[in-house]
Amino acid sequence: MKPALAHCQVVKKKLRAGRSAFTLVEVLVSLTLGLLLMALSMNFFCAALRSLSSSNAQGIINNQGAYALALIQSRVRLATLVSNNVSGTTLTLGFDDNPLVDSNGDGIPYNDQDHYERFQIQNIGTTNAITNALFYYPDITVTNHRVLISAGVTNLPGWKSFTVTNSATVLIRLNIVDPYSCDHYQSLDLQGAAVSLNRAVATNSVSILPY
Repeated sequence: MKPALAHCQVVKKKLRAGRSAFTLVEVLVSLTLGLLLMALSMNFFCAALRSLSSSNAQGIINNQGAYALALIQSRVRLATLVSNNVSGTTLTLGFDDNPLVDSNGDGIPYNDQDHYERFQIQNIGTTNAITNALFYYPDITVTNHRVLISAGVTNLPGWKSFTVTNSATVLIRLNIVDPYSCDHYQSLDLQGAAVSLNRAVATNSVSILPY
């Protein structure tokens, strides 16, 4: 009787092993669900990365634009001369390096132009406006310059980038575009104004004081 009992136990183990295995249909269904879950996870991951990239690009544009506008306004306020070219892509500022010395001999010691600075939008690639960059020249007699905005600088439709009114007020109207499609083409409209504190007396009814 013992051999028969042992044989029954072996048969039961084989039956249990057969029941514990997956069928081909079950394997295919499991693989399909696994691939679907993986695809959904990858799609969510890519969307999250794209959103993060867009936010980062917009943050960079905002920081560059805010810094450029603040620098232009601060330099205009101290300038004794402000002028722009016909196309409005260049803003030139004159400065009096020593307000105690009347270098131009007009009897006013603090309105001279001892050196000139320049903000200029230049194309650094093809004729495509996306390759326009904003440069700052602390002294136009030397080639040293700073890149304030590396690319994507354009004027707002119908406006010049730099406009000088009343020989003392500078209007700044710029558009900064991130050209990368993965970032969904982020952009920033930059508008501001600055008035020279050392403006000529004809441009203002108040007295002019040296800075």
